[in-house]
Amino acid sequence: MKKTILLVLLILSSCAQVEEVPPENLIGEEKMADLIFELAVLDATKGFVPKDQKQLIDLDADSFYQFHEIDSAQFTSSNAYYAKQPKAYLRIVSMAKTKLEEFEKNMEESDNEILKIDSIDIKPKQRKNITK
Repeated sequence: MKKTILLVLLILSSCAQVEEVPPENLIGEEKMADLIFELAVLDATKGFVPKDQKQLIDLDADSFYQFHEIDSAQFTSSNAYYAKQPKAYLRIVSMAKTKLEEFEKNMEESDNEILKIDSIDIKPKQRKNITK
């Protein structure tokens, strides 16, 4: 009986959550959301660029990290930390998703604006041709 109780206590104590210590150079949640957003956009653009032009816009990891003044170890350790903090990671991913949705909306609006400008430019020309 004592062995069973000891075994149960041992199992329960091993299942206790260990609080994760944040890394020394932890990236803030807002900046992490920005990084995830930009990585998602960059990843999505790779599928739309012709193969012969990929070298023109190819972005390597070093230049990405340098632009954001971080390094790969800092990003990796911050990502690993947040991955172990589900609520924080969910907030980060939600912020990144919101940014992606806003970006998509802005892109659609700019496409519609271009179409409106094109149709406005075309209509006066068509009217001139009809009246002549």
